[in-house]
Amino acid sequence: MPEPKAYESYPLRSVLAYNIILLVNYIVGIYILTRIDLVWGSLFLAYVIILELKVYKEGCVNCYYYGKRCFSGRGAVVSKFLKRGNPKKFCERKVTIKDLIPTIMALVFPTIGAGYLLWQNLDPVIIGLIIIPWLIWFIGNPLIYGKLACLHCKQGRICCPANDFFGKKNKD
Repeated sequence: MPEPKAYESYPLRSVLAYNIILLVNYIVGIYILTRIDLVWGSLFLAYVIILELKVYKEGCVNCYYYGKRCFSGRGAVVSKFLKRGNPKKFCERKVTIKDLIPTIMALVFPTIGAGYLLWQNLDPVIIGLIIIPWLIWFIGNPLIYGKLACLHCKQGRICCPANDFFGKKNKD
């Protein structure tokens, strides 16, 4: 079976799919935590903004797709406000479970908040909403990364610490 084509610039539909899923995930978390208190919702919003900025600063500036449309669109965006980094740094980075903890916490915080709200009052809306981030984590992410992103990634064929961590090989 031939290897899928690597994209120089990802199709807009891939970028839209990824960002819609990401935004739904964040909005659900903000909504749940705001139902507890506006401060908690605001803190979560600040947390996900910092999380996103960290991705831009540590990954995107050094990525092959800097200045180009990658699967998330970040490569095109980052070039508008951050200077190009060193592509060798992308390859030198090692991803460990410790690196995934901040992303996992973006799922855990709303889950704890939902648990608190459900303890207060068994609300079917909160039950339905908290299922969404878990479905995204265990079904959406494997589909997005497995079918839309990683298969067509030029950076992954050069080097990718995430591919190395998850045991995937996308070399030309």
